[in-house]
Amino acid sequence: MHAHFHRSGFTLIELAIVVALISVLAAIGWGSTRDQMPRYHLIRASKGLHGDLVSLKNLAVLTNRETRLKLVSSPGKCADVDGFGGSWWLQAGDKSRGSGRWEFLPIDIPGLGEDSEQGEGRVSLGEGGNRKQKDVCLEPWESIRGPGVGSGDSIVFSPRGWIRNPTADFSADGYMELVLSNQSALRKGVNDKVKILVSRAGMVKMHSTLGYDMVDNPVGRGGSSRAR
Repeated sequence: MHAHFHRSGFTLIELAIVVALISVLAAIGWGSTRDQMPRYHLIRASKGLHGDLVSLKNLAVLTNRETRLKLVSSPGKCADVDGFGGSWWLQAGDKSRGSGRWEFLPIDIPGLGEDSEQGEGRVSLGEGGNRKQKDVCLEPWESIRGPGVGSGDSIVFSPRGWIRNPTADFSADGYMELVLSNQSALRKGVNDKVKILVSRAGMVKMHSTLGYDMVDNPVGRGGSSRAR
């Protein structure tokens, strides 16, 4: 009778080869992910700002009150500063037109006190902010007068969903424009920015300077746009 032995398991050499292959693949994957992270942060911040404007428009129509996005801060010209960030406020007025008092979102339930809850109304992209997005910078914006008194640097929605800002706040193309920049790309000489365009009719859209409309695709790749 002859004994037959069947080898099971792996040799040290085989294990070493597998570990080496996993290490190489992990390094390639990490490098690719690391390069894409600033772009991911830019898209996420842009969609957040876009969503805030759309929500304010819908809230104005729903509550028959003015709403506004008030721009608060920018780190400066994004290509020239190291610090990232930018901040804005989301607020609802006390009237359908010519509001004299603005409260931070969410709108308070009557009886709970004046503007007692402000958690949804203050947005910050900077270090320690509630929407921190590293290497994303809100560009300094053009002068925004806003409607009436006390609405400077504000985009104000009427209960019809239209923008109440004066004509002077809109560009020759008929838009108010906010810009978010990918600072990591700018440092490499790549002009990677997303423009948030708001029309007088209250329509809000995003456009990438890389040449793509941003609708549903998470990286902003789609049909071309004529917006500039």
